[in-house]
Amino acid sequence: MKIRKLQRSEIDISIEMSEYSFQYELSEEEREERRRNISPEDSWVVEDDGKILAKATVLPLMVHFQEKQVSMGGVSSVATWPEYRRSGLVKDLLFQCLIEMKEKGQLLSFLAPFSIPFYRKFGWELFAEEQKLTLTKEQLPVRKPTAGSIKRVEKDYQVIRHVYEEWASRFNGTLIRDEKWWKRLISRDKKDHLAIYYTQEGDPKGYMFYQIKSQTLTIDELIWLDPESRDGLFTFIANHDSMIDKVVWTTTPNDGIPFLLPDPKVEREIISYFMARIVDVKEFLKVYPFQMEEGSSPIILHLTDEFCSWNDGTYFIEMKQNQIKTNFFSTKGSSGANCQHPPKKGIRLSIQTLTALLFNAQSMDVLYREGLVLGEEEQAKKLENAIKSGKPFIYDFF
Repeated sequence: MKIRKLQRSEIDISIEMSEYSFQYELSEEEREERRRNISPEDSWVVEDDGKILAKATVLPLMVHFQEKQVSMGGVSSVATWPEYRRSGLVKDLLFQCLIEMKEKGQLLSFLAPFSIPFYRKFGWELFAEEQKLTLTKEQLPVRKPTAGSIKRVEKDYQVIRHVYEEWASRFNGTLIRDEKWWKRLISRDKKDHLAIYYTQEGDPKGYMFYQIKSQTLTIDELIWLDPESRDGLFTFIANHDSMIDKVVWTTTPNDGIPFLLPDPKVEREIISYFMARIVDVKEFLKVYPFQMEEGSSPIILHLTDEFCSWNDGTYFIEMKQNQIKTNFFSTKGSSGANCQHPPKKGIRLSIQTLTALLFNAQSMDVLYREGLVLGEEEQAKKLENAIKSGKPFIYDFF
């Protein structure tokens, strides 16, 4: 039994495994498109005597994070034939994936979990939720006059690409969509309509991907850059009142949309969505924009990572010469300097908790109160104050 890369001749087997595991069936057109989009070098498989038993793909992606662009490995298509499940194959695959991500400099890893507890065992943590709003016809947004106008257009991503990127840069975890990703997104959601809000000067400032079926307006993605474009898109939604009974709208969990509606008492569902993991803590802390004062005492983190030993150890974070400096002392002897007797000062936390903190997915108050951060309260507050604001979110799926 060995772990190796997928071969091009095995692409159809990989597709068949996904269909079986995730319980869907592709048309021949969809299958051919899937063949074109699969890069065998992105997938690892477990093979025994020429037979593939399990597989996992890591997509090389980039995400917005604290106004920076960070390399991310997107774990996708993790599948095992049922007769080989619960034998540790996925654990071995995930470890191999993380080793390669570290070697490639992919500081973060994301995945859409079938089970959050399962992936927590390997260091991933919930970082993004999505909000699903259901509005009745009586709860539609108010119509407001605007200087610009709405146009329904063919799905040309070039027109809206900069609108998405400007909006996405405000969040932690939103995907940086390259040309290949946009084309795949447009192709996958063939039934979506696209409406764009243009200013009086002709500049696109907001857009909406949506569908109408069985008297329901379903909004898959709604983005605006200013109040004017928001009002224009809201008016466009309201103008469907003679065609629909309700609106189902997927959006961020913290954008205040219900408050902006004439009747905020709409049906709301918060859904746990994506998980994240810091792949290489030492390198990630070097790029994280901590807010610290020159000469202040260091933040001391005693981190446990039970799956990736290279992260396990003590980190000293301080501001020196107007730059954040991070010193790492490994308790596992795998990298960095050895620290056989780590200092008693500081706070203790897991890789999952650190990920949740730095993404602003959970507050220090909650994590410290619940014992997920242990140690000196003063140090916990110091770390809390050093973390920049910014909300986590991702619209995409893989």
